[in-house]
Amino acid sequence: MYGNLSKYDKLENELKLKQLQIKSLLSVTQAINENISASGLYSMYRTFLNWDMGVGKMALFALEEEGWKCVTHIAIDYNLETEDIIERMLQYKRTSPVRPEDQDYMVDFDVIIPVYHKESAIAFALIGEIKDEGVDIYDQLQFINTITNIVAVAIENKRLFKKQIEQERLKKSLQLAAEMQRMLIPDIIPQSDVLQFDYYYQPHYNVGGDYLDVLQVDDDKYVMCIADVSGKGVAAALLMANFQALLRSMVDKFRNLELLVQNLNEGVFRITRGEKFISFFIGLIDVKTGLFEYVNAGHNAPLFVSSGGIEWLTAGCPVLGVVDKLNVVKKGVKLLGDECFVFSYTDGISEFKDAEGEFLGNEFIEEFALRNLHLDVIRYNRRFLKELKKLVGEDKFLDDIAFLSCVYDASGKKISFPRGTQAGKLKKGEGGEL
Repeated sequence: MYGNLSKYDKLENELKLKQLQIKSLLSVTQAINENISASGLYSMYRTFLNWDMGVGKMALFALEEEGWKCVTHIAIDYNLETEDIIERMLQYKRTSPVRPEDQDYMVDFDVIIPVYHKESAIAFALIGEIKDEGVDIYDQLQFINTITNIVAVAIENKRLFKKQIEQERLKKSLQLAAEMQRMLIPDIIPQSDVLQFDYYYQPHYNVGGDYLDVLQVDDDKYVMCIADVSGKGVAAALLMANFQALLRSMVDKFRNLELLVQNLNEGVFRITRGEKFISFFIGLIDVKTGLFEYVNAGHNAPLFVSSGGIEWLTAGCPVLGVVDKLNVVKKGVKLLGDECFVFSYTDGISEFKDAEGEFLGNEFIEEFALRNLHLDVIRYNRRFLKELKKLVGEDKFLDDIAFLSCVYDASGKKISFPRGTQAGKLKKGEGGEL
């Protein structure tokens, strides 16, 4: 291996190599401490192997967010990022010669250096054509292995740090969205001696796309609505905030529900350009005339119970925001009668599964109503939530949960307010959120 070099020449070459190794190690360590960029670190690694260690061919693979990537190489002019090469690299657990069965895939390389963090591979270096510089090639490979591990670990630390920063940024965004979401839910709920509302709202992971509201538009008229925006996070919260502003600005202007929904759709489309949509239900209760008018814009059909029986409120139109204009909006009309009950909800409830893996669906909502209509609306909602958690398990709520209930009773017997409150307006927490 050393040819005709004298013992003195061999020792001199080995000493020069050691000095070069120490110098290179110090340079790389200093660059890492100075937070050099990944590309800068790859350039140093490539120069060190090619010029200082006499490596003729090299390919360094690193595990990035999108998968394995060849991040730097020496004298390779073809694509190495193939499934066959990556699959074969992953079979190596320590620095080894390229196995005979792998040489067709790693034709230019003699040695493979894997870098692992615990049980997970984070990098692979393929090395070929190492020049004989009059020193023990084993010593050369040992130091190449060392510098490869240092560079690979530094790059992995950069990736993990970047991921941590992104997670912190996402966490702050979610906190902002959650705060915006809380602001959308009404603090005060209008009530009367014959009409009472109650709701429950719980976003998944603190940020959801659900919205509900109750508005009193004059002495005898009340609007109840519930909506679900596509998507989650800040974008969903911003869209829902805009939607709330649109609704509250238009509800007094357009008492005709069909016109109101058509204008809401145009407003949503202007904001989203069709890239997001909102399912929406709105009901207008007129205590004086005894009418309940509603429009269902692609939302889960609310349950309506009266002396006429149980019905699902489906009349309406498609979801809001998909097209610029809704040409046809169908309004539904129901009679309040002496008493009636309305239960609206978002799809988080209908998509729950029971212990047998079956979707709860409308059957559960209807069956529960038949057993519990004797309750006032506050106790009804509390029992509904308790039974829901019992059926599906509290740890399996995989979507936002929102439901809004309304009871009308001309006699006032089913209207029950918490102690210390009275008809008019009920603050959140006094029977609203549990």
